[in-house]
Amino acid sequence: MKTIFYLLFIISVLFFSSCNEEEQGEQFHPSHFFDLSDFDTLTSPKDNFYQYVNGNWQNKEPIPKDRGSWGNYSALRLKNNIRIKSLLETTLREGNYQENSNTSKAVLFFKEGMDSAKIEKLGTEPIQPILKEINAIENFFDLQKVVTQLHTKGIHPFFKPTIFQDSYRNNKQSIFLELSGISIHNTDFYALQDSNAIKMRMEYLEHIQRMFKLLGYSDPKSLKVAKTAYTVEEDIAEQFNISIRNHTNEKYYNLKSLPELTDLCQSFVWKQYNREIGVQTDTVIVTNITYFSSIDAIILKNGIEKIKNYLQWRVLHHAAPYLSHQFVTEDFRYFGKKRDGLREQPYRWKAVLKATNKAVGFAVGEMYIANYFPEEAKAEVKEMIDNILLTAAEHIRNIEWMDSNTKKSALLKLNKLTVKIGYPQKFPSYTSLKLGDSYYENIILSNQWLFQNKIDAFNKGSSAKKWIITPQTVNAYYHTLYNEFVITAGILQPPFFHHQADDAVNYGAIGAVIAHEITHGFDNIGRRYNAEGNVQNWWTSKDYYAFKNRTRKLIDQFDHYEPLPGITINGNLTLNENIADLSGLAMAYHALEQTQGANVDITKIDGFTPQQRFFISWATLWRSKTRVEVLRQKLMTETHPPGEYRVNGPLSNFTPFYEAFDVRQYDGMWRKEEDRVQIW
Repeated sequence: MKTIFYLLFIISVLFFSSCNEEEQGEQFHPSHFFDLSDFDTLTSPKDNFYQYVNGNWQNKEPIPKDRGSWGNYSALRLKNNIRIKSLLETTLREGNYQENSNTSKAVLFFKEGMDSAKIEKLGTEPIQPILKEINAIENFFDLQKVVTQLHTKGIHPFFKPTIFQDSYRNNKQSIFLELSGISIHNTDFYALQDSNAIKMRMEYLEHIQRMFKLLGYSDPKSLKVAKTAYTVEEDIAEQFNISIRNHTNEKYYNLKSLPELTDLCQSFVWKQYNREIGVQTDTVIVTNITYFSSIDAIILKNGIEKIKNYLQWRVLHHAAPYLSHQFVTEDFRYFGKKRDGLREQPYRWKAVLKATNKAVGFAVGEMYIANYFPEEAKAEVKEMIDNILLTAAEHIRNIEWMDSNTKKSALLKLNKLTVKIGYPQKFPSYTSLKLGDSYYENIILSNQWLFQNKIDAFNKGSSAKKWIITPQTVNAYYHTLYNEFVITAGILQPPFFHHQADDAVNYGAIGAVIAHEITHGFDNIGRRYNAEGNVQNWWTSKDYYAFKNRTRKLIDQFDHYEPLPGITINGNLTLNENIADLSGLAMAYHALEQTQGANVDITKIDGFTPQQRFFISWATLWRSKTRVEVLRQKLMTETHPPGEYRVNGPLSNFTPFYEAFDVRQYDGMWRKEEDRVQIW
């Protein structure tokens, strides 16, 4: 789960008793909340706690053939998706919805995507109007017009316009121009010269050629067009890499007037661009100056005809999952099999449901909440959040390395935190969304509708704190600019939360998730923002350097973990998540202690004390398996470490874990006391 700026993000079916038992109302005994057969009892919890708790699960639980990774998050998402699929199919079959209602939009969007016979019959017809516009480009004015239209449709060559809360002017939203325009988001893919990287690029070029052949191009022409399209993409990736090397978080925000933007990039008439996408502003925020200053050279170097091939490829790449079987299969052959190592193509309904959630997700969420979210869960989680917030305040007051004035600012920020649980008070209306006559047309229409909604809100000067993710999503997040914590209905169920579990289990799972997200307000990114979500340095120099010294030790710790031979975790890239894991674990544990009062509960269940059950719950929370191909990508781009290190890394710094399992010097989980990191 990620801090927002980005959003980022990750049940075992054996972790709790089966869903069928739960839905039949069987009363659980607390021992049912762990499947002891998942444990690797040949491994000592003192040496590798993750392996001790999850070792047999790792051995017996396969990664589904249509997935790159598997664990608690992905399994619960699958469970939710199966429920939603049944809801949509039943509602459609029974016709139990009003015309033009939110439910109708969700049901009809899903229906169109599942109509494979119609999609096969249409072939490439849905993308022909867009391709025709690209083919008609003759000059730079035509190029700007087409690129602008593609951006409103959710296709983003060269860059991507997004509307987001302004981090320096928090009472308003701004237009951000972000890097975009390549198919492989790990830009090293285009640059590395080892044999594996070269082979993957050759296979990628072959994939582009195959896609153009499916469009009707001959062998020679498809190869020529594919090469030129790839060349432009490679040029963009090269500039990405050059700019990223010198691009710190502080350089993310570059407020520019339109004349200043023209000085950076003259390929677009920016006043006209803004007018055509519908925004009323004379300023934009450029997220990467170096890259934007290179766009002119990329376009001039390649020329209009090559750029047209590149634009056609962007459309083909975007549309492939929504076209006929041949396109879907070829898209999966490369991006699923070759890149991610998947064994089988996912069932069609999974892809269609994913698209439905993206297009009309809150309409789907409204149906989900009405059928699957009990209000008592909301009340119980609210009480847990309140307990954790009290503990967080106590942690801040007791920090020995922080000055009293800085503590006051930290406590003010904590006290002003907005908490949202389950689902929004008011669901958005999709009445004005008009659906079309094909699946891909509906993809485009929904993209345009969503983008226009953001434009309208921007032009009205709205700064409403809207939900970022749909309530059926299995996730939680902290929003830096809103100073708010949101936890969805989708995650408030087993294995993360169960109202019949003992406190130790719930605090070790959902409690740790809650505390993790709250801690993001005080990690290396969140600490730059004040109680109102504005950028402000509310730290003394002494406090900042004390914080940096502690985080430097955490970076060094994770830099030494090597999940794959020769590939280590990037401690700096994963720092904010590691801070949130470490401090969230501590806050959740101490909140559990507070619920027990003066008399610490040492009653054992299945041979484990409450303290031990807390840590076991934590370890099962992050259990996961990832294919090597996917893991290699994640280690270079993902801000979360792999599950084993999310478990063992924080625990090796946390003294109560040592006490719970009697970890001593020379045990594998042992770290010297002076090396143990404690931040919040």
